Amino acid sequence: MASFAMPFSPSLAQAGISTNPAPLETTGYSSAVEALSKYEVDSSQLALTRSKSQATRAFAQQMVHHHSRVKSDQKIVGRSDTGSALDAPLSQMLYTLQNTPSVEFNAAYKRGQIAAHEEALKVHGAYAAQGSDLAERAKAQAAMPVIQKHLGAARDLPEA
Repeated sequence: MASFAMPFSPSLAQAGISTNPAPLETTGYSSAVEALSKYEVDSSQLALTRSKSQATRAFAQQMVHHHSRVKSDQKIVGRSDTGSALDAPLSQMLYTLQNTPSVEFNAAYKRGQIAAHEEALKVHGAYAAQGSDLAERAKAQAAMPVIQKHLGAARDLPEA
């Protein structure tokens, strides 16, 4: 059986999906973060229904729980729903994941989570360093250790 899966750990930039340069205005930053979070939740909900791996399912449940809680907190502080340049590429990644054969699903989910978390680190790091709103810069900086932890866990996911 031929596999048409992407290379093991493509970044979103390698896949042609990137905020380059990362947004430094609050609306662009918030939209990029929301698009990445939506992908992480939607792909994780899919993993909960399709993956047979306990480790993958546990990680997926953690992503759904964490990102749903963060999204709820963001709505309270009035984050923007204006959309992001990442919306279409991430939707395409989700569509591809939905149509991935079962035997390749865990590896594809892992690649998507790694790519999304790498992009999230880039977006948060750039905003923390040079973003337009000092309070949001502090939040971006505070989010980075959590994203790094999620990225490490994504890299440890099984491929089968």
